Amino acid sequence: MFRLTLPLLIAVGLSGCISQLDPDPQYAVELERVESRLDGMESRLADAFEESCQKNISTLSEELKKLETVKETTKIVDRCVSPVQAPKVVKDGKLIMGEVERVKLIKEDLRFNARVDTGADTSSLGVYNLKPFERDGKDWIRFTLSTKKDAEIYEYPVFDTVRIKQSGSITEDRFEIKMDVLIGGKIYRKQLFNLADRRNLDYQILIGRSFIRDIAVVDVSRKLILRSN
Repeated sequence: MFRLTLPLLIAVGLSGCISQLDPDPQYAVELERVESRLDGMESRLADAFEESCQKNISTLSEELKKLETVKETTKIVDRCVSPVQAPKVVKDGKLIMGEVERVKLIKEDLRFNARVDTGADTSSLGVYNLKPFERDGKDWIRFTLSTKKDAEIYEYPVFDTVRIKQSGSITEDRFEIKMDVLIGGKIYRKQLFNLADRRNLDYQILIGRSFIRDIAVVDVSRKLILRSN
């Protein structure tokens, strides 16, 4: 706006100054020339301003169209994506778990498909590079959850050592630790897991009866019933 009014102010000033001079044809011609130039400048400024506004309006219209397209696409996706299923329960308030369920280890922030086995007494976690050590006079255990060279190392205090019966009459002593896990959207604190080499098994985690007993019943005909992890 200032740019548009400035030429007008100049014109008025010049006009006032010239009007106080003696009337002279030369001044009249010069005044007419100045006024003509000012009129031209004002016209060009007005045209430039209008053109700039039109460009801005066009740009905003394009952006608005893009936003409307994104909005409509989001609505379509929302209609197509199924909502997360809430954990199913039975009459006594226990979860219904499938033969395989998704488990998240809270401390490690890792997720695994776990085998749910009512035939196993305790839960088991497959680990690698298992090394016991002592800290402040207490037994601790160090391990990784992957065979990669740069795999992260985790440390836990040893809760107990348990004897696990394998097939036939073979037994194996394993370290046992307490871990926090997430299953079916709920966190279960200080759950017991024995540490084993499960690299030849299909699942790195096994959920046994000691975990299932008070919280769930198992439907072995189904898998991944709980999907809120």
